[in-house]
Amino acid sequence: MVTQFEGSIIESAGVIKMDFLGLKTLTIIKGALDLIKQNHGITISIDDIPLDDEKTYELYQKGETNGTFQFESPGMQKYLRELRPDRFDDLIAMNALYRPGPLEYIPLFIRRKHGLEETVYDLPEMEEYMRDTYGISVYQEQVMLLSQKLANFSKGDADVLRKAMGKKQKAVLDKMKKQFMEGCKTNGHDLKICDKIWTDWEAFASYAFNKSHSTCYAFVAYQTAYLKAHYPAEYMASVLNNANNLGEDHFLYGGM
Repeated sequence: MVTQFEGSIIESAGVIKMDFLGLKTLTIIKGALDLIKQNHGITISIDDIPLDDEKTYELYQKGETNGTFQFESPGMQKYLRELRPDRFDDLIAMNALYRPGPLEYIPLFIRRKHGLEETVYDLPEMEEYMRDTYGISVYQEQVMLLSQKLANFSKGDADVLRKAMGKKQKAVLDKMKKQFMEGCKTNGHDLKICDKIWTDWEAFASYAFNKSHSTCYAFVAYQTAYLKAHYPAEYMASVLNNANNLGEDHFLYGGM
């Protein structure tokens, strides 16, 4: 069954909204793998490449990302040279941060990564879920996990909170703030600090990004960088072969 009603309306009736994406970068990767096999007799299992490849991170650290997925803009190249990423988590975070809104936090992220500024947490309990982003809220999942840890939210409540923040549903947020503060009180947390955390989350909601989405895109980006670092001729040939077909297409969108 297919409907033309908006997702937010049909979801309340228990209908699932599905968004199917076609990513043309996958065609570029396949073309590069075919050329590598043709020229070198090597078959690469692209989903099994190591995520700690030194040559790939050198490419990112130099900002030599032209033709790679997600990381090739001049602004991103500048920040990559400053950040000098050396682990996959850095790429996930940069993929989420390089957008209007969170962009302003990138210099802070870089300073904290290099130890030029101390990483601080409003509550010690927050370190578990914010360590990888140096105390900076980057992902929706961080809010969901922290609401469970600090205020005893159920997984369902945490997801309702994520949706309410993302869609700025004030009535729902006002109700959930009371629940959040009561849960924090039960756990013995300083309520002034918890009120600040909630205020920060409300501001953060306008640009919060989904970590699982960012991880998937960072992985595809890493695959393109790996191929460029190790087989630049074959990879760039595939990029040029698909020069008119770069990017992402939404080819089907509907409720089911």
